[in-house]
Amino acid sequence: MGCEMKQLFIIIGICLIVMGAEATTLKLVTLESPPAEFSLDGKSTGRNVDISMECLKRMGFQSNVLIVPWQRAIIMVKHGTADGIIDAAYNTERSGFLYYPDEEIYVEEWYAFKRKDDAVTFDKGLANVGQYALGISRGFEYGGLIQEAINNRRFKKIEEVANNEMNISKLIVQRFDVFVGVKLTILNLSKKMGYSDQIEIVKMTETKKPYLLSSSKTYVAFSKQTMTQDIAQLFSDTLKEMKADGTVIRIEQKYY
Repeated sequence: MGCEMKQLFIIIGICLIVMGAEATTLKLVTLESPPAEFSLDGKSTGRNVDISMECLKRMGFQSNVLIVPWQRAIIMVKHGTADGIIDAAYNTERSGFLYYPDEEIYVEEWYAFKRKDDAVTFDKGLANVGQYALGISRGFEYGGLIQEAINNRRFKKIEEVANNEMNISKLIVQRFDVFVGVKLTILNLSKKMGYSDQIEIVKMTETKKPYLLSSSKTYVAFSKQTMTQDIAQLFSDTLKEMKADGTVIRIEQKYY
């Protein structure tokens, strides 16, 4: 079967789903993570929110995006009380209840952050992290070497919190030594909270340069309770078209 014919069958199938549904408005969930996703004057907005809504619009869907704590967002798509989730990294557990498109919406760069006056560095390979207490956000998938260190409890202590704002606040009051977050998000939030002059990125001991801990793709993934793999595939194809025609770059320029 040719690619054009296959895509036609996908579109026809999705049209039948939409026609048979009581409502064509999809509910998507995500976390507060500016400039990718955040709430402004009671409305969800941001780079990834705008791209997702435009992509779904081109597919023939209306959509609402609700910003909630990340762990709640995961539970909602798992049980079908939300149709999709924005900014979800892939892992085996999530693939059991989510359909993932091929095309990523975002590439996250994860760094550790410390108090500005603290002499904290990470050795290459994270060989020295056993002397530090770490803050992480509940339900996050960091990926790479840092995820392995978290999974193996290599830090002196690991404290889970609800969101990035709490990580920043608890770092400032010395509840832990470092926390991990997406660079753009943490720089944006720390400025908003008035702490941008009090925190900085942890450097690698050997190079004295900011230590990129992980770089991971994230996706708009769809609940297996309410959506189909065909919808995820069409989302992927549409997102690729938006990248090619300059739409994604135009949206990014609003926020970066």
